[in-house]
Amino acid sequence: MKKKNLRQILIPAFIITACIPITIFTVISQARLKKSTLDNMNNQAEADLQKSNQCLNMTLDKYETILYDITTAEDFLNLAVTAKESADIMETDAYNMRSEFSHICNRNQGVDGIQLVLADRKRIFYDRLSSSSVNSSWIEKVAVPETEEMLSYTMGQENENPERMFHISRKVVNYWDISEDLGEVILSVDADELSSVLDVGKGSEIYLIDDGRIVGAENEKLLGRTEDILETKRVSQKSITNTRSGWKIVLCQSLSEYQRAIREQIVFWLLLAVAVLLVFVFLIYKVTEPVMVSVNEIVDAMKNLEKDNFREKLAIKENDSIEIQKISEGFNDMTERIYHLIGQVKQSALEQKNAEISALEAQIDPHFLYNILDTINWKAIENEQYEISEMLVALAEILRYAINDAGELTTIEAEKVWLEKYILLQQEKLGEKIELIFKIPEELKTYKIHKMLLQPFVENAIKYSFRGCKGEHRLTIEAAKAEEQLHLIIVNNGQCIEKVRLKELNEGTKIKNHLGISNVRKRLELYYGEDTAVYFENILSGGVKVHLFIPIQGGNDDADSSH
Repeated sequence: MKKKNLRQILIPAFIITACIPITIFTVISQARLKKSTLDNMNNQAEADLQKSNQCLNMTLDKYETILYDITTAEDFLNLAVTAKESADIMETDAYNMRSEFSHICNRNQGVDGIQLVLADRKRIFYDRLSSSSVNSSWIEKVAVPETEEMLSYTMGQENENPERMFHISRKVVNYWDISEDLGEVILSVDADELSSVLDVGKGSEIYLIDDGRIVGAENEKLLGRTEDILETKRVSQKSITNTRSGWKIVLCQSLSEYQRAIREQIVFWLLLAVAVLLVFVFLIYKVTEPVMVSVNEIVDAMKNLEKDNFREKLAIKENDSIEIQKISEGFNDMTERIYHLIGQVKQSALEQKNAEISALEAQIDPHFLYNILDTINWKAIENEQYEISEMLVALAEILRYAINDAGELTTIEAEKVWLEKYILLQQEKLGEKIELIFKIPEELKTYKIHKMLLQPFVENAIKYSFRGCKGEHRLTIEAAKAEEQLHLIIVNNGQCIEKVRLKELNEGTKIKNHLGISNVRKRLELYYGEDTAVYFENILSGGVKVHLFIPIQGGNDDADSSH
């Protein structure tokens, strides 16, 4: 994958950080806008529906008043009673009634016809469209409502009538005998009179629905169609039922304005987001410019470091941030330390090389010594000097253990076996028996320590503590775990150490006759660094106890085979 610089990492991070609140605000704004717009649309729709309903009631009031005036007029009631009681209507009475109907039609705009339907279904009418009270192509086809209601309303469905109209029917009651039904007066009105009902604001349309069919609409192509045709995803429908006529007023509100407002809001937020992101990118470039300059200088210095140029230093600029200044200071300190360490490594490598050459030159000496000891051993066996043979074998194994892989790790068990052979020779030299006691738990015998790490302490005990000390000599070596360290204890029952000398040993002061202890401290420092400690103490009953703390190593590996 292509590596990115600081700016290439920061810019996407800042863009994402900026997009999150913008997205949240956009979603909230869109939700609020949608709710507000829908609430306004609903409120407007309710207002338009109420307005249309009021207009319809006003229109119906007008024509209901005309019907009321007709059906309550005394002359008209007398004529209606006479017409009902006579088998044949007198021509004079019929003429007067038709004449009255004619005057009403001519005086009231929109009234296309009036008719009285008697109980025996005889009709007295006037058709304004044909200006006739005798012949009409449609008026006799107007159905008489079969209802007990005083008033009833129907939409005309007469195919022969080219004009659209609606009919208002009112029962004629004999006021002198209320139980007597004289018939019904039907007022036929041009449907165009309902135009005020259908007139609403921009983006909305009103439809009159009667019995599931469209009977009133601005678009005449929809007249007679079923109400289902109005259902579409592009409009919002609301309806109200007129309590007088029973007609349903349906308002179809276009969603185009709502969708346009939503689109405009989305465009606004997109433009705002782009503007904010551009400002963010500009600010990032401006803010990171001094940082990038300092970072590039550090990168160039590191490249020079790869070319072994350790003497180049980074300039500490006051205008840089505290972090950049600390990085520069740390880089300068690091290069200085690396320069000195490389010098030390070179010196150590040179010394190691010289030591290896010396070791190669001295390789013949150990092999020559092993062969001589082996020859002496066989001579001792031939002369039945078995004690001398045992000492020679022990000496050969000691030398082999000490020389092979000197300084490498071995197990506590291997070191124990080696020390037993070492004590065997030392007690022959001392001329007195030395009791060697090991108190090492089984689980610690496979733990690793460096070869001959305990030998200097054992040698010092024999050389200084046991010398001139009468009685049996006892040397005890213990091992225990102390948290994350291995605690080794070497105890002898010889002489104590002088207080001044004891203080010098514990403080690590070099002592002329105790070079072995100084060498051990150097080896410990080399092997374990600061994770080690050596401490000497006198025993009140006589003797010295040495405490050695080293880090725990191994424990599960096989024992070193070099012993």
